[in-house]
Amino acid sequence: MYRKYANAVIGCLLMAYGSAAIAQEELLWREVAAENLVFMELPGGTVTIELNPEFAPKTVQQFRELVDERFFDGLGFYRVIDGFVAQGGDGSDLGELSDKPTIKAEFEREFDEEMPWEPAQDPDLFAPQTGFVNGFPAARDPDANEVWLTHCPGMLAMARNNDKDSSRSDFYIVIGQAPRYLDRNMNVFGRVIHGMDAVQKIERGPEDNNGIFRDETRITRIRGMRMATAIDESERMSAYVVDTHSPGFEDLLDARRDRRQDFFHRKPPKVLDVCQVPLAVRLTK
Repeated sequence: MYRKYANAVIGCLLMAYGSAAIAQEELLWREVAAENLVFMELPGGTVTIELNPEFAPKTVQQFRELVDERFFDGLGFYRVIDGFVAQGGDGSDLGELSDKPTIKAEFEREFDEEMPWEPAQDPDLFAPQTGFVNGFPAARDPDANEVWLTHCPGMLAMARNNDKDSSRSDFYIVIGQAPRYLDRNMNVFGRVIHGMDAVQKIERGPEDNNGIFRDETRITRIRGMRMATAIDESERMSAYVVDTHSPGFEDLLDARRDRRQDFFHRKPPKVLDVCQVPLAVRLTK
């Protein structure tokens, strides 16, 4: 479902992109489907997550089932490395016994010419091309006809051990500089669209133990996690994200790529890091 919002929204985005020269054109906004919307309650606040079954259908399906059975409620982020990731779940990634099924690797998918691809950078340090697909930062290899989601801040992926098909229930959120070397090696299946301030309040683990807590009393616990579909429609929030395939977003990318503001006395090169593009969201009731 798509909606248009007028220039007030554009004004907010102009501040985010640091440019006053972008045409005052309406942006298209997309409503996140309720079956892909997750609300996670942390001590620091509510985190709103958008799932992506287009890229990781099996992973999303298992995650939905875990949320619906309230599996994550009371569990915590047991491995948190500052500037890297916050990893939570039941510890199956560390060898704890688990009865949850493993998930086949969903590292990339075939590129579909009908896919709403909005290019950002060509070439990129880690891929031939980067861009956006329905609001998600992505990369692609035209020669292999493959596309995948990238490890930008706020992205969610399932943890695993050395076996590529060993993801179960532990997941992580990227909380620091984009670890793009993990691209095409993990099941990336969602992104935080609101509430990264609450995520950043998650307690960090000890540096000398790879971020894994020795003292469980220090672990930040998940107070609750619910699918939007489990909340009465009259009570739940709706989320709208920018349609990254709209002409207005194209203009914003151009401004982000070519920084013409008077502030810059040394003009940066016209290079656009796909992980350094602010993506606005509106939450409404």
